[in-house]
Amino acid sequence: PVLFGADAVARFLDATQRVVDGEYQTGKAPTLCLPFEPKPNDLRKIDNSWWADDDLASLATSPVLGEIAAVLMGAQSVRLWQDQLLYKPPGGPTETTIGWHQDWASWDTVASHAAFVTAWVAFDDVDDANGAMQMIPGSHKWGLVEGGSNFFGTDRDAQLNQLSEHGQTTPRSIVMQAGQVSFHHPLTFHGSGANTSDRMRRSLAIHFVDGTVTAVAEPGIWQHYNLAMFRERGGELGEAYRFNDLCPEVYRKRTEA
Repeated sequence: PVLFGADAVARFLDATQRVVDGEYQTGKAPTLCLPFEPKPNDLRKIDNSWWADDDLASLATSPVLGEIAAVLMGAQSVRLWQDQLLYKPPGGPTETTIGWHQDWASWDTVASHAAFVTAWVAFDDVDDANGAMQMIPGSHKWGLVEGGSNFFGTDRDAQLNQLSEHGQTTPRSIVMQAGQVSFHHPLTFHGSGANTSDRMRRSLAIHFVDGTVTAVAEPGIWQHYNLAMFRERGGELGEAYRFNDLCPEVYRKRTEA
């Protein structure tokens, strides 16, 4: 179903443009904006846009999405891990392709277990022409694939060839209307092709985490910045991620009286 109506989507689109233009309503900048020097046709990925804009914050902390995430994870409480504002204008494969990747590959060195789920909220109608997200069904059963995650990879066919040793790699396009939401497992391989249309493709990927996930520091290519920010706020390894300015609780299951 469409979870967010036309008026809400219009607010999200206005907020998206503000953040993309560097207008931070709250006075607080997002964590990371890539590329650092974007060209007009480049894909933009902006982490923690909810810090910068109240309208995007209301979406990223939506209790409706939080409750769905809780059901999918079997969690008693759900926190926001981070969001990613995705702005894909018309452009070629080099500028607007998103390579095949697993979300868990970005978090496995800082989180105790993979109790995450991603909600992907469409702000525009999306289809293959404007670069709809695609997923590889069943890939969440492959485990974490070493070297298999490359968000900014542009040779998606070569990536699929490498992944074929793990199982069937026929992608499925997630065609959606503005205001619809898809959910995926942190090990599901997903990505998207170029926006070859004359339409925009804007969305918010919201990463939710089970409230029982604790902070760890494991060796790896990199450690997600949430760990450093958690420790800056006084959090310690072995403790559950918390602090409402970092990982706010968006849903808690009510206990029976």
